[in-house]
Amino acid sequence: MANDSSRIPSRLIIVAGTYDGVLAGWDTVEHSREKEDSADIDLKLLRRKSDGVHLKLSFAMASHEGSVRCIDVCTGAAASEEHGKKKGTKKRQRSDSKESLTPPLPVPGTLLSGGYDETINVFNLQKHAQTGELKTPNDLGSPTCCSFAPPSNNATTTSTAGPPTHALVGLTSGKVLLYKKRDWSVQHVLSGHDAGGVSALAVHPTGRMALTGGRSDGKIILWDLMKGRLAFVHKLPSARRGSGGRAGVKDSVNHILWSEDGARYAYCHGNQITARDVGTGENLLDVTMPSRVNQVAFVGGPEGMFLAAACDDGGLPVLEVGQLIGEEEDEENERRAIMAIEPVERVVAGDDRFKCIRSVEGGSGFLVVMANSGGGGGLYDFGGAAG
Repeated sequence: MANDSSRIPSRLIIVAGTYDGVLAGWDTVEHSREKEDSADIDLKLLRRKSDGVHLKLSFAMASHEGSVRCIDVCTGAAASEEHGKKKGTKKRQRSDSKESLTPPLPVPGTLLSGGYDETINVFNLQKHAQTGELKTPNDLGSPTCCSFAPPSNNATTTSTAGPPTHALVGLTSGKVLLYKKRDWSVQHVLSGHDAGGVSALAVHPTGRMALTGGRSDGKIILWDLMKGRLAFVHKLPSARRGSGGRAGVKDSVNHILWSEDGARYAYCHGNQITARDVGTGENLLDVTMPSRVNQVAFVGGPEGMFLAAACDDGGLPVLEVGQLIGEEEDEENERRAIMAIEPVERVVAGDDRFKCIRSVEGGSGFLVVMANSGGGGGLYDFGGAAG
């Protein structure tokens, strides 16, 4: 939920999973400094101190026996203040009908988590309670990636795709399960990757198609979710020497995602970052980084579209993505790039590796949440880096 007057959304919720099976969530709360409890676990946001807005620990619970492998959040819709009022007289109703009602604001809905213990847990974020637990079908392995369909960042009242109706879960067996969200029954079992497993999954903003990446088969597969079948397969080239993998061996697709408008998609494997135009299939960005790239995130605004990358060497580059056909390109066809966080110059330790990055919906458009392998996390604004 965005506040146009600020670079920070008016509502922000961050959920993280840990190696020991714990799920923790932070939520924004507004309170005066006089009432601030020093015992609370707070994370100060990027707003000015006078705003009094913090991220506070909202919940922490043991959810899996073993590591949490994947999480996704589905946004719910809450009635606006106008919708929540009691009905008045007919005369009052006619008067109100002439006024535009405030649209419902998105609120936390459902949290989906998959763990090493071959279970998928479902939580109600409004009640902070578990509402279901699913076991993956026999011999299909553990969940490795998951996403609601349509994805959670489009489950708002302004989205034509509507709220999520399904969920996809990638497994270590190479299968992808398509669940019906209403009763969590398996609607399709999608087969396309080998036994190395599915390493990455992303659902298109419309919810009609999805991309998955393989852990060892070097495949990126486009799925038609309306028909529940494979639509297209793209094979990655074998790893080159110096690209972060063994020569001649297929790289694992570390991460894959769509842009918010669905016109671009990006993925990373080994040291490589690639972004493509959905309409033409042409590369908008194709670069090799000094170290392994774990995840990427689209950020952007009037300054242009960029990819921020979480790297193993502690570096965080912000790279401009090329323009789509019909959009104005720089006269010299140049790409802007900056190292927002410099890589470490010593032997890389666990705390230095950026393991995940996620863009924040709303606000400035350049906000990301990142976490490292040492258990640390933070909220970053890359607006200055891209400007």
